[in-house]
Amino acid sequence: MKLNQRTKKLATILLELSGENAGAVQASLQLVDQLIRKDARFRSLLQSKRVTQEKKTDILREVLADSCHTIAIEFLGLMTTEKSVQVIRQVIKAYDELYKEQAGIVSVQAHVAQAMEAADKDALRQNLQQALNKKPELKIEVDETLLGGIKLRIENTFLDASLQRKLNRLQGELLQS
Repeated sequence: MKLNQRTKKLATILLELSGENAGAVQASLQLVDQLIRKDARFRSLLQSKRVTQEKKTDILREVLADSCHTIAIEFLGLMTTEKSVQVIRQVIKAYDELYKEQAGIVSVQAHVAQAMEAADKDALRQNLQQALNKKPELKIEVDETLLGGIKLRIENTFLDASLQRKLNRLQGELLQS
């Protein structure tokens, strides 16, 4: 079985086993992914050939008990047999995609000219939810190069409602006439 198919199958099984705890498991897996990316000692533990799988699982249970869901810890303990953090990260990514699809969540990244107040963020979130019929997972970044307006990235779709874009379009129309 190809690696990509295998990771999707593992993610699907994990999602089914998570049941009502799917959201908590997803959050825990995101934390584990951050640890893998940022902590070399954590990566070394997962890849170690000197430490037995049982010992790794015990260490993971002890270290992650307060911050991760039990299902995520046990999954990680089982995945240590792979001795490859890339496989673990691919399964985490596949799980994240499956969870968001099942929960009706869409990733939205917004670029704005200046910081938004909480009320404006909530209004934007509600408008996006009504327009998309999905719950938006909204990340807002301030882009000081923007004159005004907003740029949205919804999954892989880009929408540009920035002032600069409108000025460029107007300039093009004036030059053509």
